[in-house]
Amino acid sequence: MNGIIPLIAGFTAGLTGAMGLGGGFVLILYLSWAGISAEDARAANLMFFIPTALVSMLVNMRGGLIDTSVIPYAAAAGSIGAVIGLLLGNAFDPAALRTVFALLLIAIGIRDLFRRSAPAGALPRREPVAERS
Repeated sequence: MNGIIPLIAGFTAGLTGAMGLGGGFVLILYLSWAGISAEDARAANLMFFIPTALVSMLVNMRGGLIDTSVIPYAAAAGSIGAVIGLLLGNAFDPAALRTVFALLLIAIGIRDLFRRSAPAGALPRREPVAERS
């Protein structure tokens, strides 16, 4: 039974990550429950994200849902943002960062609670990138 729980947590994190829901919440919860420190859990979550994102990207590319012309720009911008985020994260007190992150999540949650959305039938269908003119 001991080995099945990590498999279920990893599978669930990968599944939710591939669906675009972010599997990190499952992995962080599991690792915290397993007694892993918050710093190690965050590091493991970042390492877990790399293969999950790669597989998801390849599947979506095969389905024609990714405009490959933007990949170099997105990768460059993401890399620069990661370095800046790392530097800023190391410059501030971890408790202050947690507070700012919590406030950001609360603000996004409140915004989503009160956001009006179109009925499901009214949403436009997404066409594969290759078929767009």
